[in-house]
Amino acid sequence: MTLAFDPLAARQALADLPELAAQENLTPPELARVYVPAQHLKALHLDASVVVGMRGAGKSWWTAVLASDLHRGFVSEQLHGSSLARVTARVGFGLDDTESEFPRPEALSDLVDQNFDPVDVWQTVVLRHVLRAVEKPLPFAEHAWREAIQWLIGHRNEANDLLTECDAQLTSESRVLLVLFDAFDRLAADWEKVRQLTSGALKVGLRMRSRQSIRTKFFVRPDLDEDDEVWRFPDSSKLRQAKVDLAWTSADLYGLVFMHLGNARDFGAQFRETTCRTSLFEWSKREGVHVPPLEISREEVQKPIVEALADRSMGGGPKRGYTYSWVPLHLADAKGRISPRSYLLAFKRAAEDTAKNRPTHGLALHYTAIQQGVVKASQVRVDEIGEDYPWVKPLLEAARGAVVPMTTVEISSRWSADALSQMTKAAGPKLPPRRFTNDPFRKGSPEALIDDLVELAVLYRTKDHRLNMPDIFRVGFGIRRKGGVKPPR
Repeated sequence: MTLAFDPLAARQALADLPELAAQENLTPPELARVYVPAQHLKALHLDASVVVGMRGAGKSWWTAVLASDLHRGFVSEQLHGSSLARVTARVGFGLDDTESEFPRPEALSDLVDQNFDPVDVWQTVVLRHVLRAVEKPLPFAEHAWREAIQWLIGHRNEANDLLTECDAQLTSESRVLLVLFDAFDRLAADWEKVRQLTSGALKVGLRMRSRQSIRTKFFVRPDLDEDDEVWRFPDSSKLRQAKVDLAWTSADLYGLVFMHLGNARDFGAQFRETTCRTSLFEWSKREGVHVPPLEISREEVQKPIVEALADRSMGGGPKRGYTYSWVPLHLADAKGRISPRSYLLAFKRAAEDTAKNRPTHGLALHYTAIQQGVVKASQVRVDEIGEDYPWVKPLLEAARGAVVPMTTVEISSRWSADALSQMTKAAGPKLPPRRFTNDPFRKGSPEALIDDLVELAVLYRTKDHRLNMPDIFRVGFGIRRKGGVKPPR
């Protein structure tokens, strides 16, 4: 049975897709925006202590969701038999300035300056959460963090006994306390302090692995995960072995779009009824939210839906690429990673562009509008990488107007002394390009800098050893490729 949607209603629903902003606090999203990708199930497992995700993958988003009893329950219901049903969650560090759950970055910086061991700082934070979870009185003042840490230093045996007692009580009640850590780049303004505090938190997480009902989960950016200094402590490999990537497959990203369409105000009922009728899978309803069936992540279910919403190919026949596979291919970095923010934005802008320039088109999305959606997503992704890795932008701005693929000589010839000076200045207190600054054999060389960009998945090497750039960065930086999506003028 062929799928068909009202193109105007579908286009409006796509134009109404949320323009996801970065999660900047611990307030969870509306339940109607909570989607559980199949790829994230491992990251939600209690034994997944370290979860690594790029900008926009959902680290802070999942911290806020898991910290909310309502949202955690909503997720747990979708994951039948999930251990999350037994979890009580607290935040050990995250996007919050109240100091009610953990010290603020300014306080943490002061504690490091006063030579407090970061391990003692985080041990105190965890102990406080554990005691409150089982409703035991605190042996120190509620929010006086300096005094609380000093108490722990002076009463280490007593503190350990309290953890043991609370762990036993949680176990007897069939409960698990999960302490979440996120936003490590916000720990301090100075990267060396960020390293020290992150390493201290991970050491505490390693200690908690011996506990039966106390768990920690660390949401970490790739640059911290790749920083050897952060992991320079005994048995750190035990944590790293349990590391999970917070990645999105193209099937998960289409599932996210479909979840929003199924909950759209005017189009939702039509979308749910049509997809149920043709795929024979039922949507469920929890807490007033329509939850898509797990089968909606299957390619054979997704492709007909996409082809009922958008042109089947990207113009000029299939040689230009089928829309279903073209979209994720052009939104991915060199490691195949895509942020949900980019995906939703590309479809949202495609719907707006179709409505403006091709309002009578017989489908919700025209292929040229999808190309414009990718252009907009690229511009946003370039801004994001400039915030996370500010040293990247001066290098790629120097390559504006170039044509890829390029040789190593061609790209490095564009990096003048001024461009390299701007790169060093832009890095500021954040982590600079790792190989360029620390490689004992290639320090300061263009080859080391290129390897740093390859590690970030901004560049990749072709079979003939030239350097290419994925469209998600190439378009936004104004770099051309024969036959590729044109950068905006």
